[in-house]
Amino acid sequence: MSQSTADVRDFEERYSACFVDFGLKSAAGLLIGSMVGSFFLRGYKKWPMYIGGGLGFGLAYTNCENSLNQYLMSMDPKACKIKKTA
Repeated sequence: MSQSTADVRDFEERYSACFVDFGLKSAAGLLIGSMVGSFFLRGYKKWPMYIGGGLGFGLAYTNCENSLNQYLMSMDPKACKIKKTA
């Protein structure tokens, strides 16, 4: 088993990868849902397709959130100074 290497992509690359991931996983969910609806449920049903698309969207959202949070948490935090206004 190989060791995992650090992800060195910047924020913009991660953000654009989120859109690609969203498209692929949503399309795959819609496709799998439509196949389930047509093959296993004996007729064209729309609700499995919607559930599959929703699951694909949810998986893409979770992956995107984890990727962006990992990048933002790895940055050095800057001290926040609050200025008093009179």
